[in-house]
Amino acid sequence: MNRAFISRFFGTELLAVALGLGLSLILLSPSGTEIFEIGFFLGVSALVSFIGVELLLRSGILARRIRLKFKIVLAVGIGAGLGFINAFVMSALMFVNTGHDLPMLLAILVFAAVIAGYASVRMSANISGSMTTLALHARQLSDGNLSIRMPSNYSDPDVSDVVSAFNEMAESLEESAKKREQVEQSRRDLSAAISHDLRTPISSARVMLEAIRDGVTESQEEQDDYLERVLNQVKSLGSMVDDLFSLSLLDAGELRLELHPTAVDDLVEETLRSMRSTANSKGLTLDSSVEGTLGDAVMDSKQVRRVLLNLIQNAIRHTPPDGTVTLSAARLNDRIEFEVRDTGEGFDPEDSFNIWTRFFRSDLARTRSDDESAQSGLGLAISRGIVELHGGQISASSVRNSGATFRFWIPDARNPAPAV
Repeated sequence: MNRAFISRFFGTELLAVALGLGLSLILLSPSGTEIFEIGFFLGVSALVSFIGVELLLRSGILARRIRLKFKIVLAVGIGAGLGFINAFVMSALMFVNTGHDLPMLLAILVFAAVIAGYASVRMSANISGSMTTLALHARQLSDGNLSIRMPSNYSDPDVSDVVSAFNEMAESLEESAKKREQVEQSRRDLSAAISHDLRTPISSARVMLEAIRDGVTESQEEQDDYLERVLNQVKSLGSMVDDLFSLSLLDAGELRLELHPTAVDDLVEETLRSMRSTANSKGLTLDSSVEGTLGDAVMDSKQVRRVLLNLIQNAIRHTPPDGTVTLSAARLNDRIEFEVRDTGEGFDPEDSFNIWTRFFRSDLARTRSDDESAQSGLGLAISRGIVELHGGQISASSVRNSGATFRFWIPDARNPAPAV
């Protein structure tokens, strides 16, 4: 037995003896000899009772596989029984006249025991009823009924805490199940979209390679043209695989940013320079609008450049010849804001949320040629992930046939992005 147990054991015994002896002195005014006898009998009675309780607890009776209601009744019965025995024995030994008072005391104690027994049964039934209700709801929860909830009208604080914990657990399980279903649906959609988008370039490349193998091409120039187109399809496949890999890293939280001060002006100029030939080949004007000298900003320049390229490529793809794509950048308070604006077909305002969905295709996009539509459909989803990983935000607005505008911002060097 440890020191804390011994201290608690004897401390409680001394408290019981002190209370009993004190009340005896107040109510009975005993003589010195009687005070000694009362204290002696109280001490022996308390010691025997406490030892009996400890022996019962250590015997494992209350730990057996019996219903909680019966355990409560048993615990109350043991306590009442010890009180009954103590009161009867001490009264018989010390104070009560055996001819008249002792039978009367016995009757009163039996009466009190019946009342205590009734109270213990009723109270234990109330408590065990709550546990039975909890067990019933738990079984329904385990059977898959995740919407089950227990009523929260219990006045007992302990039972109320258990009910609250159960309902919180049920809500958590239901939310997890919904998320798993969403993930599973996303996985099915992703598999279907990947199958569809991979089929087009693979089928096209296979047809052209078979034509070259079978000698269908009539000249070296035509064969070279076929090979060039096959190479473009392979590049498209490679780009799609890269996008899928990047998206998997974002989903897993494993894409690590390499943050460092970056000259924003140089980043904008390099991005425009790399995309200008693509815009010119389609007859588009690629313009820039930079407000003043932007200076440095803490960012992963490679990833931010990827976002800009994705947005510009998307704008070029959806802007007809003679249109304009404009890249703007500005320092706004404690952040750097970028904007890509085009004069293309735009998108329906209702699609402002859907455009960030993987493999989303607007109605106009579905009518495009194979070369134009053979894109991964992941660029905007990846762009949003990269911007949010920097601690920024990205948004889009448009009116159908009136162009589209994509904006995003990231913290600048005076408010660096959180470490990842």
